[in-house]
Amino acid sequence: MSSLTEEWQLKTKENCIKYIIDIENFDKKIKTFRVGREIHSKQFKIGKSTFQIQIFPRGQDEGDKKHVAVFLYNRSDWRVKAKGKFSVQDSDTLFKLEGTYFRDVSSDSGNSWGVSQFMSHVRCKRNDLLTGDGLLTLQVDVELLEEEVLAERDLTQEETTVKLASLEQEVLDQKEQINSLQKSITRMESKSQSQMNELKNMIRELSVSNRTPALQQQPPRIELECPVCMEVAKPPMRLKQCGKGHIICDSCHTQAEVEANSQWQAEEADRVGNPNIDLCHTCREVITGRPSELERILGLS
Repeated sequence: MSSLTEEWQLKTKENCIKYIIDIENFDKKIKTFRVGREIHSKQFKIGKSTFQIQIFPRGQDEGDKKHVAVFLYNRSDWRVKAKGKFSVQDSDTLFKLEGTYFRDVSSDSGNSWGVSQFMSHVRCKRNDLLTGDGLLTLQVDVELLEEEVLAERDLTQEETTVKLASLEQEVLDQKEQINSLQKSITRMESKSQSQMNELKNMIRELSVSNRTPALQQQPPRIELECPVCMEVAKPPMRLKQCGKGHIICDSCHTQAEVEANSQWQAEEADRVGNPNIDLCHTCREVITGRPSELERILGLS
């Protein structure tokens, strides 16, 4: 689900990372996500160890479905000891992790730390913990205290690897700065072109008004939202539809197909499930294909 986030990281000290996650329309996701469905960050490194953050907008289980749950996972092949804190930017919401051991990624439990009731849905409102446009900014500060040294790890080679990784990171940072400058230039050029187009349109409309009794109104711009994730249909999003024309975005439909396949397998093992979860979200009919003409009108194809 990292496609639903914008993420930044800052190395504050040798073994410390400040990781920031922005999630748009978080108030809508609280209403549309099912219990247990997560939004996960990209994996990031501290030293040689790998970590990942998972956010559950409607809780990890039924008992916490009125709260947002947040967890930090160890994705390394060895145990680590770390401390840190979760916080919401510009608020008093804070949860601290003191020095705790995490098991390796292959463990069924003990490889994560977090809080199942980090934020109540009562406060997940615009102009409270969310910005005025529904943006949630989660900040995670992590400090790596210890790493397990496995028999197969060659630390002498790792020192050279770390130096190379540091140089690679410097190159990546410089590339990111260059890309940021290029984007700023592009935005400025786009703004200038937009202003020029507006001026041309004003001249054109004035010219038309001299020849016709009234200006013709432009048709309103069409904006559609996926009924599951509530994201506005815009590039690079693609769509699917049922026989009645109801739409769903590719990402949500793919997720539903994966869950449906899991439920079919679960039913074969006499477990309770809903194998019809991949049907149309609106009318429960079968998804038949892609609405090519609608995608063309919306500029998606």
